[in-house]
Amino acid sequence: MYMFLPFLTAFIGLVLVWFEKRLAGLIVLAITVGILVIWFRSHASTHLNISL
Repeated sequence: MYMFLPFLTAFIGLVLVWFEKRLAGLIVLAITVGILVIWFRSHASTHLNISL
């Protein structure tokens, strides 16, 4: 349902880097990675029955 968030934040980071805002782009990239880690830990542990 909310899996569009990493794509949205990655796109925002790409736009920031395109306009030469590297630090802001790196921060948004870190947010994207954080969202993906949280999403993976949640879905891998509950939906796939994997013990992490």
